[in-house]
Amino acid sequence: MQDLQEHSQRSNRALILTVAVSVVLLLGSVVLVRRISSEADEADGWVVHTMEVKQAIAHLLSSLTTAESGLRGYLITRNPSFAATSTAARDIVPGQFDQLRQLMTDNRRQMARVEATRPVLMERLGTIDRALDLAQNNPTPVIVQTMGNRGSELMDDLRRRLDEVDAEESKLLQERRGRATQLRTQFVRAIAAMLLACGVLAFISLFSVRRYMRALDENRRRLAAYNTELEARVNERTADLAKATDLATRERSRAETLLTDVNHRVGNNLALVSSFLTMQQRAVKSPEAARALSAARARVQAIASAHRKLRLGSDFATVKANEVLGAVLEDIAAGLPPGDLIKLNFQLAPLEINARDAVSLGVLTSELVMNAIKHAFLDGDAGVVNVIFSNDGADAPFLEVTDDGKGWHESHTQESGYGLGSRIIDMVARQFGGKPERSARRDDEKRPGTRVRIDLARLQLMPQS
Repeated sequence: MQDLQEHSQRSNRALILTVAVSVVLLLGSVVLVRRISSEADEADGWVVHTMEVKQAIAHLLSSLTTAESGLRGYLITRNPSFAATSTAARDIVPGQFDQLRQLMTDNRRQMARVEATRPVLMERLGTIDRALDLAQNNPTPVIVQTMGNRGSELMDDLRRRLDEVDAEESKLLQERRGRATQLRTQFVRAIAAMLLACGVLAFISLFSVRRYMRALDENRRRLAAYNTELEARVNERTADLAKATDLATRERSRAETLLTDVNHRVGNNLALVSSFLTMQQRAVKSPEAARALSAARARVQAIASAHRKLRLGSDFATVKANEVLGAVLEDIAAGLPPGDLIKLNFQLAPLEINARDAVSLGVLTSELVMNAIKHAFLDGDAGVVNVIFSNDGADAPFLEVTDDGKGWHESHTQESGYGLGSRIIDMVARQFGGKPERSARRDDEKRPGTRVRIDLARLQLMPQS
């Protein structure tokens, strides 16, 4: 499974790297193309600018030539239309010159040449104006004699200067056209390189995607194989667990059977001991010995009854108190002489207690009930003995035995002393963290009855299953 994850991670990293490189190269190509395109636009702008400069120079020379031709035509023919043509051409020359100057602001060298042409241009325009003024009142020979060849010299100088400016602009135009051509070539190459890079990246991306898809398919197949293997292992472990559970169930059932059998055998053995004591009781002649054997038999019988009903819970450590105490009380009721007027009633809550406390609790209950049967009633009297075992919803349970007999008197107990049964009651009560609390059951002088209550604080109640 770890190999599968590493393989999948490598495929993912390769695909991500390919996509990242593709995006970077594509962005780089876009930036390069935009830059070359911007430089090409700038070069084209400079070409257009140079052509505008050359056009301005040509317009200026054309206007000067028109003004000079009009002046000559007027001097020769005295036709006013030539004078008007010369004047109109002369008037637009300053504006054309200023336009040329504005176009030269980006080139200091050319600007200096244009500025050097201004005095010559102004002087030439002045000679045209003076010639037109002289032509109003003087014949042509006088004007020619007065002006001399200065106009032709100025015009030649202007043409020479403007030709130099135009030649420089032609040189710049050639350079800028070459630059524009170079940039266009670079632009085309960049586009071709970008297309080639896109094609290469597309091929690499396609290869990476196909490789990634193959890796995904391989991972799916390997994952399916892992799942199949895992299911087989789970089924195998489940089968082993089922076998172990079945074995544990059988062993548990066997242990429960053995424990039940052991408890039953212990109960039977104790019942056998009780029978021996009964036989011994019948054989002795002393009334005191017979009473002692009878008491011993009753106690052994109580322990036997508890053991026979000692059915352990699912945890092999707890029992139902009502089952154990019910068995003890039923044996006591069954052992009463036929026709006996004493009745035994009991209310036992189905509380779960530790199995180690069951026999002691049975002995305590048996002693309390036997004491009530023996001492609470006069010979021939009828009566009822009630037994209650409960906790009333509290944490600690209690055991209460009541009768409606002649009643218990503390002074009588002090005079006669405690018997063995009372000592057993006190000892077991202390074991469970309590002591017997004796009181009259009711207000009746003849038969007040007796209530014996023991709070069993140390008797641990187990959670109900």
